[in-house]
Amino acid sequence: MSVALVVAGLLSVTIPGGAAHAAPEAGSLDSVVEAIEKQFAKKSSVRFSVVQRGGPPAVWDSKTSGAYRFGSAGVYAADTTTITREVGGTGRSRGISIGRKFYSQAYVRAKNGKYVWKSPPTVGEWTYGQNMAGVIWGEDLINGVNPGFLQLAASHGATSDDGGTFEGVKTTLHSGTVTVPELGIRQAGNFFETEDDGGSWKGPITWKLWMGPDNLPRRFHAIMRFTSKYGGGTDTMTMNIIYRDWGKPVKITAPPKHLITDDL
Repeated sequence: MSVALVVAGLLSVTIPGGAAHAAPEAGSLDSVVEAIEKQFAKKSSVRFSVVQRGGPPAVWDSKTSGAYRFGSAGVYAADTTTITREVGGTGRSRGISIGRKFYSQAYVRAKNGKYVWKSPPTVGEWTYGQNMAGVIWGEDLINGVNPGFLQLAASHGATSDDGGTFEGVKTTLHSGTVTVPELGIRQAGNFFETEDDGGSWKGPITWKLWMGPDNLPRRFHAIMRFTSKYGGGTDTMTMNIIYRDWGKPVKITAPPKHLITDDL
């Protein structure tokens, strides 16, 4: 048994809207992309929380919280904790990624408190390995702080609204839909491709992005319809990401050496 480590989801947050403005040009999210890339250049950070519901049958509903540390190319380090409801109990997994290094611990615990599954076998210890492609942040992720996705979304048209006030911050709401020939899931999150790469799913992504006066994202909402390329139907996944504390110091460090084990 494994614990899902996908970062995505749905969170019920009501945000008042306003009158819609005329649809902007394809580059309407340029100011957001520029603001995010400035955070990358400053090696800044952001905290986030995610809730995900639905999706392909192998994906568990999940709640994730954590933080990103940025490098010039995007996320350099991440510390995330994911909670899932699984057959037999509640799953909890934590992953720390620093450059190419990845540390993890996970378990599934039954209602009576007994462990159904643990990795490593001793609670509190960590496994270590080199980051594989599925773990690493990339321009293919469906995420409100990914310039690659924002540029793709803007190129397919978007509308701008008054986003109301979210957590005390006045926001602008951008929204739209983009259909991609490739939808997928990897450990770093849900991803897209702009060309058919032989995967199992394709489909539309309906997205909304609330940005603050500084042009930095505050909330990202997406509905992804994973449509089988082989006649297996469609599974809908809804995710909601909240971003907080842009630029506030975040320390992401490796676990103590004495807690790292080779046991799986």
